[in-house]
Order: sequence, then C-alpha cells, then structure tokens
Amino acid sequence: METTLGIIEGFYGKLYTKRQRESLCSFASKNSYSYYIYAPKNDRSLRREWMRDFSAYEIEKLKDFSAFCHQRNMRFGIGISPLAITEDPKKKLPYLYKKIDTAISKLKTDIIAILFDDIKLYTPDEGIKQKQIVLDIYKRLKGTGIRLIFCPTYYSFDPILDKVFGERPSDYFEQIIKGLPEEIEIFWTGNKVLSKSITKSDIQSINDKFKRKVTIWDNYPVNDGKFISKKIYTREFSSRENLDGTVLSHAVNPMLEANLTRIALSTLPLCYQEKDAEEIRDFRLKQIKNLFKSDNSKLIEYLNLLNDEGIDALNEKQKNELLGICQKLKNAAAREVIDFLKGVYKFDPACLTS
Repeated sequence: METTLGIIEGFYGKLYTKRQRESLCSFASKNSYSYYIYAPKNDRSLRREWMRDFSAYEIEKLKDFSAFCHQRNMRFGIGISPLAITEDPKKKLPYLYKKIDTAISKLKTDIIAILFDDIKLYTPDEGIKQKQIVLDIYKRLKGTGIRLIFCPTYYSFDPILDKVFGERPSDYFEQIIKGLPEEIEIFWTGNKVLSKSITKSDIQSINDKFKRKVTIWDNYPVNDGKFISKKIYTREFSSRENLDGTVLSHAVNPMLEANLTRIALSTLPLCYQEKDAEEIRDFRLKQIKNLFKSDNSKLIEYLNLLNDEGIDALNEKQKNELLGICQKLKNAAAREVIDFLKGVYKFDPACLTS
C-alpha cells in the first residue's frame, strides 16, 4: 500500500484519558496505521493558550505518549492551532518556534501540523500570511526529517466554512500554494467538511490545484458537533475506493468514544486493499462481535440505528432495552454506549470556545 494511514485526534469536546489514547494507538498500530497526531481542540496548550510554554505535567504526559507510539512503530505528531498569529506574526512567531522546539527536543515529535482550521480570517491576504508562517517553520525544520503538515482555514470546498468563518478570498488557494515547497503536506477533508464520499477524481482535482498529493483529514467517524454528536458512527468506511497512491496520506479523526471508534477505523485499510463492499461489511460485524464479546443481533440493530438516525430515533422503551443489553455485557464498548445514552458525550457549545 502506497498511501500511509494515521490517526489525528483533532476533535472538540471531552479529552481521551491516557488509557483510552494508548489503547486506541495500540489498536491502530495493529491495523495498518503508522502515525498518531495529537491535536485535540480542547487541549488549551495547543489552541487557546498556544503561546504559553508547556507545563511540566504536559511535557511529561506527551513525552510518555510519544514513547508509547514509538514502541509500537507509530510516528508521533503534534498539531498546533496558532490562533490570531497573523495579526502580528513578528511578535507571535517566536512563541510558535519555542513550542515546536520543545516538541522536537523533549517530546521527540516526528510530525508537526500547523492548523489554521476553524480560525477566522483577519485580512484579505490571510493565505499569504499563513503560508509565510508555514514557510518559516519549514526552513527551521529542514534537514531534520520531521514531517510538516499545513491545514488551511478553507480545507474543503464546503460553503459552510465561508458561512462560519467568513467568505474565502477568491484567490485564497493561490495565495497559499504559490512558492510553497511540495514537501509541505496539505490537509483536505474532501469536497465537504463531513464528506460522505471521497473519490479518486475529487482528489486528483485538488492535487492539481495544490500541485501535490494531499493528505486527507477524514471527518468520519468523528461525532463532536451539534448534530453528529447525536450519533455513534460504527458503519464501515465506504465511497473511498481506488485512492491508494492518489492520496499521499489519510488521517482519520476518531469519535469521542475511544473504544467504539475502532469499529469504523478497522475498515479503512480494507478500502485501500480494494476489498469488496460485502467483505468490508462482514469484517465490520466481526469487529463488533470482538469488541462487545457478543453477536447479539438486537445490539447490531441498535448500533445501525444510532449510526443512521441517531439517539432521537429511539423511544424510551428502546433506550431501556439497549441499556439492558449493554449492562449485561460489562465491557468498555458497552460502557461507552451506556454513557452515550446517559448524555455523557452530549454536545456542549462551550467546547467550541474552551
């Protein structure tokens, strides 16, 4: 397989525990994934408070996880969202340098991702300013072998980005591409922020525009938004055929439910191996059985319903029946379903500003 697969923990909301993160990393390493980028939106040291130094606790936590990744032949990455850096790059860039230097020297980081996603534009030439920052970091990293990934503010053609963050300049893509070395990767979520399909022709088109093979940031099966938080996405990956070699790399943004997210994640490698749809569906059912240690057909029906229609489609009788099934199973996946039904993962608008 030519395209590499990875995890980008880039969601809003409740952070994974150490145990959950390590367990997911171990699972990914055994299922054809080769890197893990730590970039949760609610880690204040990487977004809201990115200009301050990592605390001793944060360094120790990330250093341990980096070592954990490396022990499992997974490359470790950090994603930093430098809010408002383009307002005064000269003043703020040194803080970004310092954070990156710490990530390299103390955390043994293999991948640096500079993330301008979900950040408003400050000026019409924002693309030029963002590119210059990324170029400065590229020059700083040159010769280190560290992988650099750039996520633009407009990481999809989806008009929802213009609605939320302001209308994109007509030449935004040209601004970021002109003079950007091909070695710098660019994240792309597909034609939509939540892309139901990502086709080879879609990718070839954006590759041509960006003059390089893009790295997919796949927002399936993540469920951190107002509406998608009402669902548990356990369906297999689909409509992502014939991408191997056309995509440089493919990073998956997992669900808040760290155990349940394995079901979908386990099927993406099969898409790149060009397995047929029936084989992938059967593999998904096998993963559910293994994860829940049960082949309860009613459980699978409920998982399908929660995937396709969400929790609002369940009446109280159905919720109680599903609770009863999961309470008898007594495993981590079942506990996540119970927590989901009890509102533990319910969307909180404050997560967008925390």
